Amino acid sequence: MCGIVAMVSLLMGCNSAPTKPVLTVSIQPQKYLLERIVGDKFDVQCLLAKGANPESYEPNMTHLINLEKSHIYFRIGNLGFELAIKNKLQVNAPQLKVVNCSQGIKLLQGTHSGVLHTETNCSHGHNHEVDPHVWTSVVNAKIIAENMYKTVLEYDPKHKDFYTNNFNALTLELDALQNELAQTLAPKAGTAFAVWHPSLSYFARDYNLTQIAMECEGKEVSAGMLKKEIDVAKESNVKVLFFQKEFDNRQIKVINEELGARLVEINPMAYEWAEEMRSIAYAISTE
Repeated sequence: MCGIVAMVSLLMGCNSAPTKPVLTVSIQPQKYLLERIVGDKFDVQCLLAKGANPESYEPNMTHLINLEKSHIYFRIGNLGFELAIKNKLQVNAPQLKVVNCSQGIKLLQGTHSGVLHTETNCSHGHNHEVDPHVWTSVVNAKIIAENMYKTVLEYDPKHKDFYTNNFNALTLELDALQNELAQTLAPKAGTAFAVWHPSLSYFARDYNLTQIAMECEGKEVSAGMLKKEIDVAKESNVKVLFFQKEFDNRQIKVINEELGARLVEINPMAYEWAEEMRSIAYAISTE
């Protein structure tokens, strides 16, 4: 009997053991950056499941309940699903601290609608929507990391030295990555690349490249408008066409039959964010 009581007590003690506080981010690249800063002090969860399309993603009730249990929610800034749950969080979890990781970033407008801010991409004409893909820039990633670092320091100041050392190491790595990509892409300055979904606007801005997109805000464009995009790509001597499997890109092979570029699959939403940035730069530099 004593043995059973002891075993029950032990199990209850295990079940009641304190767990790590939870931080939640919107996308995997944020998780990569935040985990480099907080190490094993927090459990970092990601709202967007791997392989999900951020343009059509809708968090279900389980996602929202788990989010409400978090101590801090770091949103990337302007993704559609983030804006959709904003009011729900204010009502159901008013105590939850929500941090906009895009604070301080110079945001682009219109680039999420396609090539060169033109009217040809979307049927509704002029578009001034903020481009949400801020994480595809190493320059922006440093700002995102700093926003998260400062917030974590405020929440847990007793581990300041730990977080600061981690953040400084991450900053050095990001600086080295930025220099590497800049050197890799310097010979390609002024050239253009094509992409199915316009997710690389900030990347293009950083390295003086032109992004030519084949779709608009997650939607296929009309045949006439698509032809205009292809003509622009041809005139720009595009050699590489990027696509993401998360997006409906059934037209991609048909487009490339006319364009004649090299098809390259990318995943800017990957946790292995730094390697993805290198792969994109390499694909452009070798054409």
